Amino acid sequence: MSWIQATFVIDAADVDRLSDMLEGFLAQAITTENAGDDEFYEVAFPGTPDWLKVRVTALFNDSVELVPIIDFVRTQFSNSSESGMPATGVPATGVPATAMPAKEIPVEIATLVDQDWERVWLASFKPIQVGTDLWVCPSWCEATEPSARNIILDPGLAFGTGTHATTNMCLHWLADQQLDGQRVLDYGSGSGILAIAAIMSGADFADAVDIDPLAVDACIQNALRNKVDMQMNACLPQQLPESPAATYDLVIANILAEVIILLRDTLLLHLAPGGRLLLTGILSSQADKVTAAFGDQFEFNQQHKDQWCLITASRK
Repeated sequence: MSWIQATFVIDAADVDRLSDMLEGFLAQAITTENAGDDEFYEVAFPGTPDWLKVRVTALFNDSVELVPIIDFVRTQFSNSSESGMPATGVPATGVPATAMPAKEIPVEIATLVDQDWERVWLASFKPIQVGTDLWVCPSWCEATEPSARNIILDPGLAFGTGTHATTNMCLHWLADQQLDGQRVLDYGSGSGILAIAAIMSGADFADAVDIDPLAVDACIQNALRNKVDMQMNACLPQQLPESPAATYDLVIANILAEVIILLRDTLLLHLAPGGRLLLTGILSSQADKVTAAFGDQFEFNQQHKDQWCLITASRK
């Protein structure tokens, strides 16, 4: 079976009304993304994105006739995109809106051939080197360097394969560390890839914490695959002990800048007096905001890749 998708570019104020309309026309899925050059936004950020123009994509069964749907949407929104008012009604000038020249909202149509998307994704995920003698190897592939430190990974539905710049920077940093005898906390662990890398770099023990039960399950399975299950615990945040004894030599947070700032007190609660922070998921433009949140009690180092920043912090 094939699918048809229609993508509209519309004012942010009209997104909810357009989405409701498309659902009424039996859209099977609706997604939104920034269509302008204004503020960057990730879905995990708290709050609402401050976009001006939004790209709204609706996915339909290929039996749906799109032309009348597009025509109807354009009659409802074309004038409002330029004047901030609906396509019918009377503006302040007293001239009916239907008499005003209308600029049609942009629409793109594409046909998607149904595929086994899981197999497509599996075929694209190959072993990659992520640091000195450290590789990430999908569980369904043969290791490229069998004698290297290979993280055997099946992320499932959890974040973290080593390909994203933030995870990749963390892995490169961990690969060159001597963590012998250290305890590690990976807060926002996703697949558990960073906790496993820390153990492979000598850490005695790692707690992998995530708010998503599916990520916790992925961590448990990946710990078993890499034979580090006796050194690694995976849990939800509320299951992590908060006593003063539950401190760590290294606290990792590969989340997002706004979330790291919100979690500042939690991360510091679990940081041992001589411990280090490894923070990323941070846009380079947000680095100063993060360092300011943790204060002048720390010395900071920054590494940058693409638009992303990795911050390491040690107490002065």
